[in-house]
Amino acid sequence: MTIALLLVQLAFGDDPPVRSPTSTSAVLLPDRAEYQRLSEEIEKLVTKNAWVGVENAYLALLATLVQPTAPDHLSGAHAARALGDVLSARTRLIAANALREDRAVLDWLFDIDSNYNRVYLACDPNTRTLDAVAMPFDPNQKRAVEFAQAGIAASGLFDGFLPAGDYQFGDMRIKVEPRVQSVSIDVRSIAWMRELERRAKKEEKHKDK
Repeated sequence: MTIALLLVQLAFGDDPPVRSPTSTSAVLLPDRAEYQRLSEEIEKLVTKNAWVGVENAYLALLATLVQPTAPDHLSGAHAARALGDVLSARTRLIAANALREDRAVLDWLFDIDSNYNRVYLACDPNTRTLDAVAMPFDPNQKRAVEFAQAGIAASGLFDGFLPAGDYQFGDMRIKVEPRVQSVSIDVRSIAWMRELERRAKKEEKHKDK
């Protein structure tokens, strides 16, 4: 799915799939009662700064197929920022602003684009680490670095935003600069790529059963 399509879906929602009367597949309909419950839960969790809970509830809210409101997306953006996921925060801010233009949201987007850039890093698991030459003092930027480090440590993959600065990716020095070309480094081995392909095929067969 392209980022553009994702933004459209987040901002405006998808129409429920239309099935023919003779189709044996279940018709997916918006679950408005569950949406309302989750929306209220998000509001309560936000007041407690329980951002992991907000993130989980926001993702569950999207699955109800009810079009989220601008406040829903904004709460999701705050949760993503608290967890260090700047890419998700930015995507949700754009979705919120598409529904209701907000100066504070635009300022937040400007701040991201002025201090971060998109970075894609991929390696075989447990072969490289990501280190900031100088860890940012800003707590949000620090969480963004830690989020990227966790992705590399867990799966050897990170696709998101990092704050401007110098980084060490294994034996490679990386410089992240705002408003210039994004960084993309893929040093995965052929053997690991084949293993990923095998896993994907296995998962696809499992879904078809």
